[in-house]
Amino acid sequence: MTRLLVAGAAAVLYAPLLLGAPETAAPGLVGLLLAAGAIVTRWRWPATASACVFLALYAAVLSLGRGPVGLGPALGFGLALVVLLEAVDLSARLRAAVVEGPVVRTMLVRWLGLSAGVVVAAIPAVALAQTLARSLTDAVSPLLAGVGALGSVLVVAILVRRRVGGGGAG
Repeated sequence: MTRLLVAGAAAVLYAPLLLGAPETAAPGLVGLLLAAGAIVTRWRWPATASACVFLALYAAVLSLGRGPVGLGPALGFGLALVVLLEAVDLSARLRAAVVEGPVVRTMLVRWLGLSAGVVVAAIPAVALAQTLARSLTDAVSPLLAGVGALGSVLVVAILVRRRVGGGGAG
């Protein structure tokens, strides 16, 4: 079941590349191959690398101006990144254990709660970003977007690492 979630998340992450800018579709196959490697091996590093590839290419699609710019697509993309990383992490921790309905339901409720929290946090962030975007030059914007994307991936990696390392309950 978790492998199916990873495959679905990878497909969702690949879709904007294919639809937004077809020239990013070929490099996006690297992300799909890394996600497939994570599904087969249940290792975390291919999933993290896949998430980085998808995030970098999504930023490229947005910078080309052909991607869906808006709160909804960005939140969907971010949620797909979280599902990809969390599902691989769950699969790696459980190894050969059978994951049945209650575990899957608990994870889905958790991801939906996370989604609701992100929506609540994103609304003021978007308002702040729009105000900030009016005052920035075109030369500074890609740099800030790259730093923000790197920061996002690092935060997710730190959270996954802490949970795996046993420091989850504080």
